[in-house]
Amino acid sequence: MNIRGPLSFSEVDLQSISELISIIDCSLYQKSTDMLHQATDSNAALLFEIDKVKQQRRLLAASSTERFDEDIGAHLDTLITYQLEHQPHQYYLIPDQVHQRYPHATYLVNHQIEGYLGTLVNHTASGDRIYLFISLTQSPITEPAMLIQWHRLVSQVVMQYRRYQHQTNRTDVLLNRLNYEVSHDDLTNLMNRSFLADTLERLVSASQSQFSFSLGMLDINDFKYINDLYGNYIGDQVLRFVAHAISACVQDEQLTFRIAGDEFAFITFDPQPDMVCQEILTRIRAGYQDVAHHIRISASIGIARHKEESNNADQLLLNASLALKNSKKLCQPDICCYDTHLSEEYHRKNQVIDALRDALSKDLDEPQELYAVLQPIVRQHQLNWNYFEVLCRWQSPVLGDVSPTEFIAAAEQSGLIIEFGYRVIELACLAKQQIEQSLGQKIRLSINCSAYELNQQHDYIQTLKERITHYGFYPGEFTIEITETALLSQRQVTRNILSNLRDAGFKVALDDFGTGYSSLNYIHNYPIDCIKIDASFIKNMLCNDTSEKVVSLIIQLANQLGVDLVAEGVEEEQSLARLYEMGCTQIQGYLFSAPLQPEMVIHQLLGQKESN
Repeated sequence: MNIRGPLSFSEVDLQSISELISIIDCSLYQKSTDMLHQATDSNAALLFEIDKVKQQRRLLAASSTERFDEDIGAHLDTLITYQLEHQPHQYYLIPDQVHQRYPHATYLVNHQIEGYLGTLVNHTASGDRIYLFISLTQSPITEPAMLIQWHRLVSQVVMQYRRYQHQTNRTDVLLNRLNYEVSHDDLTNLMNRSFLADTLERLVSASQSQFSFSLGMLDINDFKYINDLYGNYIGDQVLRFVAHAISACVQDEQLTFRIAGDEFAFITFDPQPDMVCQEILTRIRAGYQDVAHHIRISASIGIARHKEESNNADQLLLNASLALKNSKKLCQPDICCYDTHLSEEYHRKNQVIDALRDALSKDLDEPQELYAVLQPIVRQHQLNWNYFEVLCRWQSPVLGDVSPTEFIAAAEQSGLIIEFGYRVIELACLAKQQIEQSLGQKIRLSINCSAYELNQQHDYIQTLKERITHYGFYPGEFTIEITETALLSQRQVTRNILSNLRDAGFKVALDDFGTGYSSLNYIHNYPIDCIKIDASFIKNMLCNDTSEKVVSLIIQLANQLGVDLVAEGVEEEQSLARLYEMGCTQIQGYLFSAPLQPEMVIHQLLGQKESN
């Protein structure tokens, strides 16, 4: 029997201790028992992990002078149980005669185990899981202090590893959670817009000479209506339903994305991406259904394909969004593939917006690109014109003549419409001032007001009054024209705005009358001074019985309400005669005059004076 006692720390190679401390994987358990066994000259050095709650024990590592052919844990069960129940402090020492105290423990008896030292170390802060280090010696333990020192060293190294492992695991969990949160959409669990951008960058770089793919962008039609009607909770369920429909058709979860409120995207390598789109739309058209609801849903999809020599990721995103916008604009079909003409339209629109912004930035004393033209509104038998609608024209040094339809749409889309409206007021006042000073007679002007300006009612009315007062004019010299579609929402607010305009002294005219879907039903509720019949009815009046009946009905309505009436777009003598016959006596259109610049209006009115 070897009776060498435990080695001192100085007798053990410091390099071995250093190597033990540097281990950061589970091999540390075995290395620890190896060192403990070697340094203490034990029969066996053991390391158990004990779960006190589940009352389970697991041998993590064992080092012995000979190979274990039996379950050493079972042989030590009584001894370990006694230590846990009656010696719960850190160390439990039996210096000699262990095999005699536990004669039923076969291993202890067979190996004539004399000494036992068990060291308990809490594995967790709650103490429900612990480590138990055991040294079994075949000689009595005569130097327990040194043996305990070795147990303390090894247990501290193992616990340091456990703390490191805990921190590493926690860090991994936090990193995984953070990675999930920064890459996923919380509501639908699809990937988010940021991840889409990164994915496109990777795919575009990887696919330069390997493969092509398609990017689809999907938008739920009329989702705001669904949200407003059913509430945000059901709206969220609809979003999840659509996300599930996309995921069911695009198998790779990292290729499906929610990129905005009701806007989604997906990437497919299918050579026929339109078939994938049709499958998605078919699922969506089935509608969202729960116990209390069955909501019909439709969606629009824009597709942009990336081929070997195609554009970068940003351009691909832009192309898909342009295709989606075109799909929603056309309504049918639901799927639109990108075409180069969409980019041409997009760049043209941006050019118009940039040029319009520059035009509006010029002071009024500078040469103007935007200018006012006036079209007369002529009463039957009237010899001298004194009432004009103010229209705006644009001669851009960069773009040439830009149509009103194009630049007004650009102003609305870019948020320049308010500034544009104020500029038109200034141009109208300057034109009125020029004409009146040249002719020595007063004229009345009609100025268009957009729905956007109505939404800024206080600022608009205040600015309107300030500008016309600045030029020495009065509200009664102006009529404010609003389009019929501006009346279709927020009716009480609109009614208040129109009342405020009239209270300030302005006349109010309703432009493009007859184009709204319920105009005849609610027009009597608004404070209106004049109705302007839309030009489309006038142009079709002679060849379409329905148009003529609509015009006749509007004339009767105006008479019943006691408001003025103007027919727009009159270009033929026959139309003029028929309107006079039906009782409409105020006419606007090319039959009398095209819109004229102030100089030409002056010339025209001077000619009328001479003729009279």
